[in-house]
Amino acid sequence: MRITRWKPAGRTALAALIGLGLAAAPARGDNNPNGMAFRAVGWFKGKAEISASDIKCEIPNVTSAIFEGAFAMGIWNTYGVQTLMFPDTSNPFANPCGVWIQLQNNMVNQAVVIDRIELKFRIPGARRFRPFVNTARKFPVACREFRRDTLFIGARINPINSTEDTASSGVPNVAFIEMLPFVSNQLIQCLRAQYAPLPTTLFASLPLVVQATAFGTSDSGDSFRSSSIAYTLNLRHTCGNGRVDDGESCDASAPGNACAGTCTGNKCSQNAALSCATDADCVGGCLPPGSTAECTCLY
Repeated sequence: MRITRWKPAGRTALAALIGLGLAAAPARGDNNPNGMAFRAVGWFKGKAEISASDIKCEIPNVTSAIFEGAFAMGIWNTYGVQTLMFPDTSNPFANPCGVWIQLQNNMVNQAVVIDRIELKFRIPGARRFRPFVNTARKFPVACREFRRDTLFIGARINPINSTEDTASSGVPNVAFIEMLPFVSNQLIQCLRAQYAPLPTTLFASLPLVVQATAFGTSDSGDSFRSSSIAYTLNLRHTCGNGRVDDGESCDASAPGNACAGTCTGNKCSQNAALSCATDADCVGGCLPPGSTAECTCLY
């Protein structure tokens, strides 16, 4: 169990590869035909307990892991908590217990040491933004230095016939690797600089697809490359569209004032943390688009 302090502002089936001839002897060619000997299974997260001050995350295993593969958060912030990176273990709205990749070694007698996991980023449909953002190969040119990233791991995954579960996954030949950072602060800032100035009428969500491929070395010294799997992070861009969307506390362009409440028992109805004497003490303003805390209430 991982516990992080913060302040508010599937079970895997083992592949039977002996009949395919992949487990009895080293694979030929790319050492991993069809991604069967060394496999990236999918994306998972651990069970979470989130309170006003703590984020408790359970490390996933084959019986408790929760399948995922996509997430959405604000391009600037979510409910007033700034978007810094993804996932963010100190941000309850940034999937703090998520983005664990499950890797599986289906060889009978050879363990695999994971050297690294390579990441490649793209934005589907990025061409439609070309009149506003200089784009090449489905990515803004200004951010191309962040288009690829590498996480160095060093984890060992035992073979199928091993009796040792060194990765604490519940199965000897499976490991869950936490991807930190998956989307770096530098990339978030660069994408924000390119796309956040665009009007909400142009787009409401920016899909960032991350393709992950693991690389490892077997006991015999052979190199293995896993199958590739993708994760989608949707960066929402809705502040200023005239309605209060998920992840927002208010919208400066919306009718009425979502930041106004009433005073009852010396506490404001919309925010119990606010003390008051009259209803006037419970009236705030909505921060406009373009600020770090856009579409949140300021009192």
